[in-house]
Amino acid sequence: MNWKGHTILGIIFGLPFISSPEQIFLVLAGALYPDLDHDVKEDIVKRGLLISGGIVFINILLYFFDKKLFNIELFILGVSVFLIYLIPYFSEHRGLTHTFWSLIFVSSILGYLSYKLSFISSVFAGLISLLMVTNEALLGRIMMYAIFAWAVLDILNLKLGVSGLYHYILPVAFGYLSHIFGDTMTPAGVRAFYPVSNYKMKKKEGYLILILWILAVLYFWRGMILSII
Repeated sequence: MNWKGHTILGIIFGLPFISSPEQIFLVLAGALYPDLDHDVKEDIVKRGLLISGGIVFINILLYFFDKKLFNIELFILGVSVFLIYLIPYFSEHRGLTHTFWSLIFVSSILGYLSYKLSFISSVFAGLISLLMVTNEALLGRIMMYAIFAWAVLDILNLKLGVSGLYHYILPVAFGYLSHIFGDTMTPAGVRAFYPVSNYKMKKKEGYLILILWILAVLYFWRGMILSII
């Protein structure tokens, strides 16, 4: 499945769980991250390693030269973001980036980073996450889908009511889940539990992911569903 298919599928999977514009960018970031293991995405990964590695290095220097300026939270975040790019750098295609372990880790880090940046602007925070997994050419194409999803969101006026850190983590996670689901629908399948297991999840397991997604939608919207019934 190409970037366009994963973008559309990400929006479909994420739409029931988003209620504000920045979450659209987070969904798309999650949906597109796994394919950073492609050779064609090498520039994005190297750029991310350089920036996050620079942040970590500066913090280490601050620790040794002036501990008062050392920020442990920024250091941990820098290391975490560095690992986000290190995973696809060493991963073979449909390797570690296409696993549930990576889903949990990347969703937590990108969600937390957006949460911390939201004091500037929530939309800016979401956009930064999307910029982390795209280049300029791809971003321009993806933005058309993001604007469309924004319009749909405005029409539906969904109010899920998830706040705080989960407001940022959930969209990334469901966008990421859509990518794994999409790849289970392909003949090659996906080793979603690698390296613990090399078992390939294909269509049969993909339908199970779809059922779990539907159950998640029903759970989060149970209040509105019950009020209609």
